[in-house]
This record gives sequence, C-alpha cells and structure tokens, in this order.
Amino acid sequence: MNINKKVAERILELKQRENLTMEKLAWRGNLSKSGIGYVLKGSSNMKLSTIVGICASLKISLAEFFSTFTEIPEVEEK
Repeated sequence: MNINKKVAERILELKQRENLTMEKLAWRGNLSKSGIGYVLKGSSNMKLSTIVGICASLKISLAEFFSTFTEIPEVEEK
C-alpha cells in the first residue's frame, strides 16, 4: 500500500475513534481544514509538521501514530 494512503487511513481511524470532525481535528492541531482534506485523500505527500499537528490534535505521540505501520511502505519513484 502507498504510504500516503496508509497515513490517511490511520488519521481517519484515529479521527473516528475520537469522534472528531475534520474542522475540530484541524482546529485542535492548528491546521487548515483544506490541508486536512488533502491529507485524507491520501494522494499527495504531506509534511512531517502536518502529522505532528494531527498527533497533537489527537493527543498522541508520533510513535503511537506510527505503531500500526508494520510493513515497509511502498514509495513512489520519481
């Protein structure tokens, strides 16, 4: 699976677990709603700072966020 899609799926999973709207997730992480929308599409690369903001919003560490990533992800070659 593509790493961007895997990250998007993880964010959706955690967002649903916390029962957060996209707006609240963005607000709590000091991110834009449109930025969250792009991330959730899983079609583009995201900055680590965006993932850090999402983790802050979800009140979890980066280690916890990536704890379910057990396979080596596919990386698109350019």
